Amino acid sequence: MTPPAPGWRSCGGRRERRYARGFSQVELAVALALLAGVLFFLLDRVLYMQEMAEKTELEETVRSINYGLRLEAASRLARGAARRLPALEDENPIKWLSVPPRNYLGEYARPPLNAKPAYWYFQPEQRQLIYRPNKDAHLVVKAGEGKELRFAVRVTADGSNPVLQ
Repeated sequence: MTPPAPGWRSCGGRRERRYARGFSQVELAVALALLAGVLFFLLDRVLYMQEMAEKTELEETVRSINYGLRLEAASRLARGAARRLPALEDENPIKWLSVPPRNYLGEYARPPLNAKPAYWYFQPEQRQLIYRPNKDAHLVVKAGEGKELRFAVRVTADGSNPVLQ
């Protein structure tokens, strides 16, 4: 009797094909394609959640600045210095906070060149507080204004409602 050919075995006079164990190349390719698809959607969600977290932090900082602005305005009104309310528009709003945001760089005439995105800075000439976001895929800004958010203090004529806009 002749020995069976490689990949074949003899069993009781019958020759059976012996199958290799493990993944075939097609099965491996399908598994990798599925894994790549799942990772793509997972990464997209993680990036979106990071952007939403940054947006929440931005909104909380603006809210805190508005509270500080109202406290400063109320303090000036209580001291009888209502005529000094319009001067609020010229001041750096960060100084009304007990602790500046962790990513506040200071006062700059032009945008800082070497700063990593997700930072605040104040432009004294334009009297604007500016935030440069890190994640801006879903950020919508008026045309021609770039990808930064600009805020300025506005005091109404009667001084009743100063606000950071």
